[in-house]
Formats: sequence, C-alpha cells, structure tokens
Amino acid sequence: MDTTVDRLGAALCLRAAVTSGSLDAGSPGVSTGRVLFELAAAVPYRHAVLSFWDPVVGAHVTSASLGYHADSVDIVNNCMPRHPLFRQLRDTRLPMRLFDVPEAMRSGPVFDRVIRSHNYSDGLSQCLHTRDGRYIGMLNMSTTDGQRFDQQSVVTVTLLSDVLAEALDPLAQPGPSPRVGPGDAALVVDADGSARALTGDAPVVLFGPGTTGGRLAGAVAASGRAADFVFVGAGSVLCVRMEPVRRGGTLVACRPGNPPMELTGREAEVLALLPTGASNGAIAARLRIGPATVATHLERILRKIAAPNRTAAAATAARWGLTPI
Repeated sequence: MDTTVDRLGAALCLRAAVTSGSLDAGSPGVSTGRVLFELAAAVPYRHAVLSFWDPVVGAHVTSASLGYHADSVDIVNNCMPRHPLFRQLRDTRLPMRLFDVPEAMRSGPVFDRVIRSHNYSDGLSQCLHTRDGRYIGMLNMSTTDGQRFDQQSVVTVTLLSDVLAEALDPLAQPGPSPRVGPGDAALVVDADGSARALTGDAPVVLFGPGTTGGRLAGAVAASGRAADFVFVGAGSVLCVRMEPVRRGGTLVACRPGNPPMELTGREAEVLALLPTGASNGAIAARLRIGPATVATHLERILRKIAAPNRTAAAATAARWGLTPI
C-alpha cells in the first residue's frame, strides 16, 4: 500500500500540475479526466466522478467519470442536490464519508439505487468552490471490497478542493481572472459552440450554436481579445462583455442596458441593422413595420446621434458594437 509520504507527494504533484495547466488534453486548460486519474495516487478509490453545477436546471453535469456506470452518475448528478446532505456539504465546504452519514439520513435514490445497488463499501463527497466563492461542482468517490476512506483521504480532499474546483472552472486561467460583476448574468460558450450557464438567469438561448451570439463568442475566442457588444432586439437592450477563457471558450457576462444617445428601443434596433447593409424594405420586413416607419426612425436616429448620413450612422453603430438579435 502507498505510504503516507507517497500519497502526500502525489497530492503535491497534482496541485502543481493543475495550477500550471500541464494536465491538458491537447488544448488549453486542464483535463478533468487526467485530474481524476492522478487523484487516485493521493486518495485511493475505486470509482470517481467530477461534475460541474448547472444553476439553470439545479443539477450537476458530468465533466469526467472513472468507473461508475452512466446510470449511477445520472442519479448522483440529479438527485444529490435534493438530498438534505447536499446543503450541509455546500455550507461547510468539508468532505463527508459515507460512514459519517447518520443512519437516519441514508435514504433516497443515491443510497438505494447507487450505493446499495452496487454494493459500495464507502463513499466520499466534496462540494467544490472557486477561490472567489462561486460554487462550481462536486467530487464523488466510492470504494468496494470492504475498503474505506481513511482520515488522510478526508484531509487530502479538503486541501485539494481548491485545485479540483480550478480544474472544473472555465474561468480559471493564468494571470488576472475574467470578472463577472454583481448582477451580471453569465455563461460560457465552449470551444465546441455549446453554451452553459454560470448563473441561473443567463440567456443561454442567445449564444447557442448557429446564433449571432455564438458566432461572436467564437470570434472572440479565436482573437484572444475581449470585446464589448450591445445586443438589441424586441425593444430591449443587453450590454454584453465577452472574454476568452481556458480551453478555447468564451466567458459572456451581460446585463440589461439602455439605448445610447437617448434612442428608443426601436430606433436602436433600426440602427443596429444598418451595418448589415439592409435596405429600408429589408429592415421593415425584419421588424414587421412599414418602410415609411423605418424612414421616420432613420431621420430621428441621424438627428440624435449627429450623423450626416446613413453610412456614418452605420459606422457609429459598428463602433458601439450594436448587434441585432
């Protein structure tokens, strides 16, 4: 069996590897599968899963799993947040072993359909928080054949919880971290184009594959530079900040805003369409208004933003980052 010194050394190596980003999978960032593999040398287990938190659905989503059956992982991801133990784990930020759980609380799908069904000997769960306090996801591990997690395992998981969270966190990166301001709705558009929420009010639908928001997020990731946009549509305005993050993804932070230069919501929509080269007729068709109404809006827009003509107005809209949605 590995000695205490060996296990401590493995934990220190894992911390250094995650912090440096060297446990990659051929792309920037850290492979959570590699993290789980290396973790076994510090905390011996039979099965383990790292899952990130989806605040929209109120459940976890698998990032990497070693050994567990897929149906078991689904049960843990979806049912654990509804078990009374989950709140305790989140509040204390300390791991808990199966044998430390009071007998009266060993009920529900996780216990009945996973632990007992697969005859696990012991389990260890840890809620993971980023250094700035965000709840990011969860580590669950199990043993078989009568093996139990010892006290060193509990201590090691506690001390590694910050780097395990870093491995899950799409915002973690060398240098200053991208920031999400108070009241911002936030999401991440991954390198494959999929969008996942970081806050419950994130407008994920605006940034999925094939959307204008998704294409802009891809362009920001490719450029490696942050960019600001003002999304306008249906009379509303959304101020959007995009920043490249690890693994080729893009952080999107947005909040409601007001049209610039005292424009109305509809005027902002018309102005946002000018850089696309749309004619008055095309703008009218898109906004479901008459061409004469578009012409009236344009007259007011030119006056309010002090633009001499349509071309100058289009250039202004592009400079402001006005984006029709």
